[in-house]
Amino acid sequence: MKIFLAVLLICSFPGFGRAAEDAAKLVYLANNVLFRRTGSSDWGKASLQMDLFGRDTVYTMAASRAEVRFHTGETLALTPNTLVVLRPPGKKDADAEMMAGELLSRHSRVVTRGATILPKTADAEFSARLKADLTAVVSVTRGVAEVEAQGRKVEVRKGYVTEVRPDMAPSVPVEAAALPKTGEGAPAAVPARVPPPAADAPPADASLPPNALDSVYALSGYQLQVAKDRDFSAVVFDRTCNISEKPDLNKLLPPGEYFMRAAKIDLLGYKGKFSVPRPITLK
Repeated sequence: MKIFLAVLLICSFPGFGRAAEDAAKLVYLANNVLFRRTGSSDWGKASLQMDLFGRDTVYTMAASRAEVRFHTGETLALTPNTLVVLRPPGKKDADAEMMAGELLSRHSRVVTRGATILPKTADAEFSARLKADLTAVVSVTRGVAEVEAQGRKVEVRKGYVTEVRPDMAPSVPVEAAALPKTGEGAPAAVPARVPPPAADAPPADASLPPNALDSVYALSGYQLQVAKDRDFSAVVFDRTCNISEKPDLNKLLPPGEYFMRAAKIDLLGYKGKFSVPRPITLK
C-alpha cells in the first residue's frame, strides 16, 4: 500500500512522464516538409499540427517552410532546405540542432555544427545560417543572444552579427549594416515570420515528390558496393564516400563484368536501402 501511494504521489507531480509526451507541434507548413521519428531511417510527409517528439527530425525541401512550436512556448521558423533535430525542452544543451539551412529562433536554444546559441533575454530572437563551408552566421534581430564555440563565448546584441568558422571561436560581433550586402560575406537573411495558416488553406499534397531525398542538403554521402554476382554474395568493392566523391572503378578494379549498387547516407548518419543492382562493364 505504501509503495502504491508513493508511486501515485510521484506521478501527480507536474512534468512527470514528459519524456513520453510530445515535445513540439508543427504549427505551420508550406509545400514539401518531411519528418522522421527518432530511431527510424524512414522519412514521411509532415502534416499540420502533428506532434513531434524529442530527437525527431524535420526537413523543409526547396521552396518549403515550416514552423515548430515547443510545448514550453519557444518557436523555430525553418526556411527552405533546412534540416533540424529536435531536443526535449528543458535540457541544458539545446532545443534544436541545425544540420543544414537557415532558421529563425524565438527564444529557442540552437546548436549548429560547431556553435551553441543561447537566448540571454526573454525577447531574444536570432537567425542562424550554415554556409556551404559549414560556417555558422548568427544575426540577432531582438534582445541578446550568446554564441559559444571552442570554449569562447560572445554576446551578440540586436543588429549585430557573428560568424563561427569550423573549429574556431566566434568572431567579434559587428553591426549587420557594416557587412557586405551580397555574397558569402553577407549577414544571414532573417527568415520572414511565417503567417498563421488560413482556416481554409488546402491540405498539403499527400504524396512525396519524385527523388524527394536526392537533395544535397539531405545527404552527406553514400555506400558504394560492387560484386561479381547480382546477389552480392561476392563483394569485391565496398566504400563509404562523401557526397562529392566519385570513385573511378576502371582504375580500382580489374576489367570484367560486375554489378553495382549504392545506399544513401543522410546528414544524421542514417543509411537508406541499397538501390537495385545494375550491371556494369569495366575495361
